[in-house]
Amino acid sequence: TSELLPLISKEGDGGRVITVSSQGYLFAPSDKKTGGSGGLDLTNLNGEVSYGPWSSYGNSKLENILFTKELQARADTAGRKLTAVTLHPGAVQTDLARYLIGEEKAEKLKKEGFSSWTEKVLFEGLAKLVLTVEEGASTQVFLAAGQGGSGIGGKFFDDCKEAVLQPSATDMVKAKELWTVSETLTGAKFSL
Repeated sequence: TSELLPLISKEGDGGRVITVSSQGYLFAPSDKKTGGSGGLDLTNLNGEVSYGPWSSYGNSKLENILFTKELQARADTAGRKLTAVTLHPGAVQTDLARYLIGEEKAEKLKKEGFSSWTEKVLFEGLAKLVLTVEEGASTQVFLAAGQGGSGIGGKFFDDCKEAVLQPSATDMVKAKELWTVSETLTGAKFSL
């Protein structure tokens, strides 16, 4: 985003930054430093303290939301016409499951099929609930086309509608701290 930002027009509507996140941000564990009251644990950004597939996925999606909120806040402060939004694409037919159930199990399922009746019922049932890639992209396309109304910067969308976020995903102090740590870790600087 830092390298693309200068290419986004400062004229007209200023352009859009659309970040794909997920309702999976709800899997992020609470910040132990705040006494378990919720929020991002900045001491475990890379899973160096503890790692779990679901909790790490949740952290990454919470980070996407906080990044977007801070980007919008900085753009607003700089007087930059920019709209930064984030979204949940829905449960989409992708290979994400292999990272959550393990690559070995995912490959075995692809090659050999289900190992039990329970597994068959579970996975075939879930398959009926997931979206195609095209359906999953609908909110991204909706937002890229400038839909959603005015004043949507920093908002989170689900199924082409603004969605309410939990307090952990609206913590602007934590968003600013994440921004600072991210710039340090990546060496990326944003000029707005």
